[in-house]
Amino acid sequence: MENTDKKIKHIVLSGGGVAGFSFYGALRESNKRGLWSIDDIKSIFGTSAGALFGLIIALKYDWTVLDDYIIKRPWQQIFNFNIQNIFTVFNSRGIYDVKTIEEIFLPLFNGKDMSINITMKEFYENTGIDMHFFAVNINNFTPIQFSYKTHPDWRIIDAVYCSCCLPVLFQPYLNEDKCYTDGGMVCNYPVNYCIDNGADPEEIFGLCRKPIIRLNYHVTNDSTLFDYVLNIFYKTIERVLNNRVPINIYREIFIDCPPLSISDIFNTSSKIEERLRLIQIGTDSYINEFCVDSEEK
Repeated sequence: MENTDKKIKHIVLSGGGVAGFSFYGALRESNKRGLWSIDDIKSIFGTSAGALFGLIIALKYDWTVLDDYIIKRPWQQIFNFNIQNIFTVFNSRGIYDVKTIEEIFLPLFNGKDMSINITMKEFYENTGIDMHFFAVNINNFTPIQFSYKTHPDWRIIDAVYCSCCLPVLFQPYLNEDKCYTDGGMVCNYPVNYCIDNGADPEEIFGLCRKPIIRLNYHVTNDSTLFDYVLNIFYKTIERVLNNRVPINIYREIFIDCPPLSISDIFNTSSKIEERLRLIQIGTDSYINEFCVDSEEK
């Protein structure tokens, strides 16, 4: 972290699965300590879990409301797993579909009198925040950036889903000749896109997971199909990040979380204490990075 007096106007969130809860903890703590204000935020850039939590933050709820929703909601009712899911994987290329993301956001949208079908352009006009989500078109393996300028008539829920649909766990999103899936493979931490969009590096707050997965993590006889796919997926992301040219954005946190597995996802969705633990990791990461030598701590 380097010192700058400029206000935070842009937030960038990487992918990282359940690490999204840690991003939430860091965002909440940094906001409460005055690093940024939602009223100053002009844009949010997010990939995968970063897209999902970025949209949650953009809805401008009080932290007490979000705490109650994120921590106490029975997520296992949305991410339920049964024998039927096994057949769904083979027939539909994934367990869950866009209805899962709709279920996640419907109560939050209703609380703001927003339709679940609100478009990217309508959301920008409503909030004043320019949302950018990142996916990959598997058919030609190119990154896709969703914003109110590039996809004004797309439902914002569909754009978030495209960015979040981790292979096997979520079904790919098919539209015309494109097959959209999780953007982490090609653009897991879209800081460069934020700067290319005109953001001042001194006005960006970046949050990224580290390391995404251990490169010596092996597939074994105990690994599931999902673990096998995740191993390939996250090692691909690690290679992408290793090839990224470092960009100095002054205020940035790299949050340490363990490798992601299928059990992590269902464990986090079913246990309040696990969500609290992940959120605390983000809170502690912010304090240790930004407040360790200050009177704030």
